[in-house]
Amino acid sequence: MMTRVTRRSLSLGLLTAGLATGLSGCITLLPEVKPVQLYSIRFNPALLEKDEVKAPPASPDARPADVFVNFDGFPRAAAGDRIVTIEGNEVSYVSGGRWASTAQGQFRDLMSEGFARHASPEVRLGDQGRVSGNYRLDINVRRFEAVYAKRRPTVVVALDARLVRLKDRQVMAEKFISSEIVVRKGSLGPMIEGFESAASRVTVDVIAFTETAVGEAKAKEAAVEIPAPAQ
Repeated sequence: MMTRVTRRSLSLGLLTAGLATGLSGCITLLPEVKPVQLYSIRFNPALLEKDEVKAPPASPDARPADVFVNFDGFPRAAAGDRIVTIEGNEVSYVSGGRWASTAQGQFRDLMSEGFARHASPEVRLGDQGRVSGNYRLDINVRRFEAVYAKRRPTVVVALDARLVRLKDRQVMAEKFISSEIVVRKGSLGPMIEGFESAASRVTVDVIAFTETAVGEAKAKEAAVEIPAPAQ
């Protein structure tokens, strides 16, 4: 009886050892996987035209308006960490490269940085959000993609911007803003630079829209507050 148990144990031991050897062999025979390159974008004035980065002068007695930025929407296919490309009706993701974090989060950070660096002192992002803001800036991103035509990509960033006065929820202004950057080379690096440039240009246009809309809203409020002269 002892002899049978010993032989069976020995057989199981050899089988286990053989499986372990086979598995280790499979691991060592796997091909080396090329790591996925991660990319990030930031507000980059160097990619803009010189006349695009000049902040308008502020009035000496102007009080800054606190603006709460509300990111209302982002394309579902492009919101994650994959880089979206479109050719005709086909939607694809770039292989070998991804965003370091979600595209939605990176664009939000880029726009916040643009307001901090480029906006005039008359407009500032409200620190307390909805509580302290005078206005709400709704941003609904419609497109954040690289569109291929004749094997050449064009980066497209487009959004709807809407300024709302918080005290009465009145819409003060609305505008569709977009930027298209033709990528001269087909490699991934220039494409990422195209995303950064398009996003930066859109941000500058959003800032200009916000400053103009806030200025017009203030002028209307001031006109209402000033009583008409007696006849």
